[in-house]
Amino acid sequence: MAWNDTLRAAFRDSSAMAYLNRANVWLSPYYRQARARYYKLEKRERILLQAAALAVAVFLAYNLIYSPIVFFQSGMADEIATREHDLTEVRRMAAAYAQVRHELVGLEKNTSLAAADFSLPATLSTALGGVVETDKIAGINPLPNKPVSEQFVQYGADLKLNGVSLAQLVDVLYRIKSIKEPVVVSNMTIRKRAADPHTFEVDMTCSVLGKNA
Repeated sequence: MAWNDTLRAAFRDSSAMAYLNRANVWLSPYYRQARARYYKLEKRERILLQAAALAVAVFLAYNLIYSPIVFFQSGMADEIATREHDLTEVRRMAAAYAQVRHELVGLEKNTSLAAADFSLPATLSTALGGVVETDKIAGINPLPNKPVSEQFVQYGADLKLNGVSLAQLVDVLYRIKSIKEPVVVSNMTIRKRAADPHTFEVDMTCSVLGKNA
């Protein structure tokens, strides 16, 4: 084929071919001498020399061909294992991020907008109006605002009730649950009154999460 002939001609005229020709001229005398000495050897010596040459060839093939291939394959296996571990870690982090984002969305839904005049004790007092008698509300004491992050702050209040029935307590909790701001009740303690075992003293902590003004 024309392109094959062109390629051969280009190779014959290349510097690599000139270098090979010079190397052949330089090595030819040594090759002829070695060949002559080889044929002067006895048959047993030739066998020993062939065995030595084979051993050298095997040694070179192992160290220059086989060993690098095995090392490369081992390195590739380690690299694949590392990549698979990284992929697993990325998937775990993505799942954690999705969970945190889901929780953040829920948190934002349960967060009230901050107002300059917002007061949780006043909100609770208004909500409990008509549910229990005023004298049974022993106190609604504000707690210090607790910063949760740069964006959120927690408002808190301690609510104390004296002499309420279980039905009234249920109504109180329902009213608190019905407040426009999502108020959370925690640390609730209920104690029977010695004078009337059907009434109770109740201490509870109420809190609401709001955005910083």
